[in-house]
Amino acid sequence: MKRKVEDYIKSVFASNHEVMSNPTCYIYDLEEVTDRINEINNFKLANVSLYYAMKANPNKDILRHVLANSGITGVEIASIGELNIARAAGLESASKVLFTGPGKTTVELNEAVKEKIRFINVESVVEAIRINAIAEEEDIEKVNVLLRVNINYFLDGAFEYMAGMSTKMGIDQSRFYEDYEIISKLDHINVCGFHVFAADGVLDYQILLKYIDFVFKFVKEAEQVVGNIDVIDFGGGFGIDYTKSNRYFDVKAYFEGLKFAIEKYSFEKKEFILELGKYIVGSAGYYATRIVDIKECKGMKHIVTAGGVNHMRLPIATDRKHPVYVINMEIPKLYNEQIEVSNEIVDIEGPLCMTEDKISWDEPIEHASIGDIVVLTQSGAYCYSASTLWFLSHQLPLELII
Repeated sequence: MKRKVEDYIKSVFASNHEVMSNPTCYIYDLEEVTDRINEINNFKLANVSLYYAMKANPNKDILRHVLANSGITGVEIASIGELNIARAAGLESASKVLFTGPGKTTVELNEAVKEKIRFINVESVVEAIRINAIAEEEDIEKVNVLLRVNINYFLDGAFEYMAGMSTKMGIDQSRFYEDYEIISKLDHINVCGFHVFAADGVLDYQILLKYIDFVFKFVKEAEQVVGNIDVIDFGGGFGIDYTKSNRYFDVKAYFEGLKFAIEKYSFEKKEFILELGKYIVGSAGYYATRIVDIKECKGMKHIVTAGGVNHMRLPIATDRKHPVYVINMEIPKLYNEQIEVSNEIVDIEGPLCMTEDKISWDEPIEHASIGDIVVLTQSGAYCYSASTLWFLSHQLPLELII
């Protein structure tokens, strides 16, 4: 954990009245967000557009910061609610928006069509027919869409899979031409390209490059039937390391490999889209919560914190722990025999009335006392907004910005 973040956490927990009365918070380092965006833009190709996948973290301060960065083309949303949040954070035009997701309602599609979002990601024939009907009713000549294809390729080595297997995502490649024939005949639908997001949490760039080669073969073959395709949207996929082993996604090597593939298939005139969320904000976030109690039961110690899975659900939901640090706050003991942790394996659990309420488990802790602060790093993506925040109606964690 960075020294400036540790110092900031110690400071706010020691002196900030709001944090002292609500001893749980998320902290976001905007400098880290900028570093990740700059890293991508330092190496990406001219025909690659970078969109922020705001499902990763819709915090308005983060959104304002991201939208103000010249390296970001726009935002990718998965609901009209996200569109409204983006607008409130300073989004200037819906023409900078991609709308994805497998279950868009008619109400959402109606607003997306009327707002002239840049691309709606079409997941099925049914969705295309609904969009076409809305466009006809609104007297809109054409709606630009990307067809999401569930490619027949299992991208082994990822954390989460969305293609190459039976999922709700996209049009099965095995029936793509059949469905395309129906969609292409709709008067108000303009198919601009394909959306081929297959998997998330990939740390080995070579895995994504092998998938890209498979996709490019499919696109080359498809163009013989459907004509020229201008846009290929890869979705996300860049992973971050949730351990302390300092693994990282090699951005430079990825774009070098992508350039080679583009030249190999003569795709220089196409636009390629990346929808990155976790990679941009994941490592910029920290969840911090005060230790309320330490107990020993049946031969094992338990650290009890002010916040649990109601605030930080991702580790237990995915069975993937985050790096854990304990910041010593030098709080005096309440009595001489008060239990502490010293070079022991413990579970770190929240205040909820359920044994599954763990933010880490089997965790080696060098030292911890009541009043210290437990910090989970890599907590900027799919953490605050993906948690069961209102369960048992505890105070919501604060969101603070460095």
